[in-house]
Amino acid sequence: MEDIPSLPDGARGAFRDFRAVAPEAWFAAYINFVSAIRREVRLDMRSFDPIHRWRGCASRVLLRNPYADIGISTGHGLAAVWISERVDRDYRIRCEWTDVSGAARRWLTAIAPTFDAVAARLGCTPDLPDRAGEPRWLEAA
Repeated sequence: MEDIPSLPDGARGAFRDFRAVAPEAWFAAYINFVSAIRREVRLDMRSFDPIHRWRGCASRVLLRNPYADIGISTGHGLAAVWISERVDRDYRIRCEWTDVSGAARRWLTAIAPTFDAVAARLGCTPDLPDRAGEPRWLEAA
């Protein structure tokens, strides 16, 4: 599907549908959703601090800890909340000196159920709203 928000490489994400929101109310809904993400994530994952950064042109980083970024990507009335290993300059320099990346990947695997629970509390689904009823063939195989 080409009209979905793109996630950063290797990111785990969940989607929220904003297509029913009136165009004049969309910005307020977006701001409220960003605030809710920051608030809800910090309830369960206290190591994250608010940050204002971008990953490319489409992904906004909202929270960061020593291993990961949590952000939002939007497009065509959908919002994707995601968690991914950091890729910023400071993190890459740390990875050159120690095996931080391996520890980060293990931590991301361990924290995945917590992220999924927070995303569900935010009203997000792990699959796209249009495809929620379709069978997931690759997972079923």
